[in-house]
Amino acid sequence: MARPNDTVICISGDGSFMMNVQELGTVKRKQLPLKIVLLDNQRLGMVRQWQQLFFQERYSETTLTDNPDFLTLASAFGIPGQHITRKDQVEAALDTMLSSQGPYLLHVSIDELENVWPLVPPGASNSEMLEKLS
Repeated sequence: MARPNDTVICISGDGSFMMNVQELGTVKRKQLPLKIVLLDNQRLGMVRQWQQLFFQERYSETTLTDNPDFLTLASAFGIPGQHITRKDQVEAALDTMLSSQGPYLLHVSIDELENVWPLVPPGASNSEMLEKLS
């Protein structure tokens, strides 16, 4: 909506996507050509990463093995897409997504232990991001 003449790509984890899934209705209603890359590790990834790195791996309520079928969900809003599971599929899938007219969901399954960097540690500001832990 703010950049109607540009290709806009939303990169989201499955946890974040589920917290904002209602916005697929906005995409449909406003006919936005949004491209969504959904990185799915079946976890609340950033929370799990904090628990791993700063809270002695005391994991609590971060597993999302009951996620819906994201392609069926997107389809319910008239949004096409595809699901990939291997690195060698990424380039072709991105080409397909970027050449599509209208909105598109690219559902990418990733390893459940994949971490996100940079990371803002507990109690820190955005200017104190960690690039990686040694």
